[in-house]
Amino acid sequence: MRETIPNVHFRETQLPEVGFEIIPLSSLYSKATMGSLNQLYQPHRVTFHNLIIFTSGNGEHFVDFNTIPVEKNSVVLVNTGQIQAFDEVNKPQGKLIIFTDEYLAKVASTIDTKIFAPTHLVSSYRQSFKLTINQSNALINLSKLISTEYQSSPNIGYLQVLFAALLTKISETRPDIYHHHMSPSHIKCFDRFMLDLTQHYTLTRDANEFARRIGTSYKTLNKICKMATNRSAKQLIDALIILEAKRRLSIDNQQVQQLADYLGFDEATNFIKYFKKHTLMTPNQFKKTLSVRHLPFQRSL
Repeated sequence: MRETIPNVHFRETQLPEVGFEIIPLSSLYSKATMGSLNQLYQPHRVTFHNLIIFTSGNGEHFVDFNTIPVEKNSVVLVNTGQIQAFDEVNKPQGKLIIFTDEYLAKVASTIDTKIFAPTHLVSSYRQSFKLTINQSNALINLSKLISTEYQSSPNIGYLQVLFAALLTKISETRPDIYHHHMSPSHIKCFDRFMLDLTQHYTLTRDANEFARRIGTSYKTLNKICKMATNRSAKQLIDALIILEAKRRLSIDNQQVQQLADYLGFDEATNFIKYFKKHTLMTPNQFKKTLSVRHLPFQRSL
């Protein structure tokens, strides 16, 4: 078992003005074979968004302690801060689209359209879904247009429009997205909550306090969260804290007392009870499972 899980950062693309890139999975597999991408098949934490469209083959993709089956026309969304690993055994083919929060914000401010970040997508129940043939063809055609523009004499504004179109189509094809029916003010409120939650989850676990911090009522926040993700504000708070606890138990091999302090619990026993309530196991019991969970494709090792 690995002692730590490496962080993988977004490297600057060929165009400094563009904060996204489309990469064939075959290229990643080749780099891993050549030894220049050693972490590909082992769990690694990404500091940028990953959107993977699988175009052929069958296999699995490992995301935050879950193994997701994939096949042709499958889509997997991996958000900033999540842990993932690619399938070394089956090597399913497709396209990886990577982009940063900064570029997403830039595009959203430049183009007057409603764009949903993967944060909203992965905060819903399913992190992966299956496209219809028509949906898949539309996304692949968009990715081809982007690749062609990228390699020629690129028009930065046009690339931004294509990128916005790509994310918009992904949002449309997602089967369990509820925020299509949200007003712009509700979307902005949900944005503020998710940003505040990801930045300040160690300060409080109280949904009322988060509502106060972003300038709304608990009732309104709860309603908006349910509209966006089919989960309450408290459920989203608990889910993020438990996920971050699992990550830190695995990444840094943190002791329970240290982790309890970091997450804002007064006593380690309170954290243990909280963790067990949501996972049906203690933190130490979870740590004992890491040797299995961190080697999602063991038969290849």
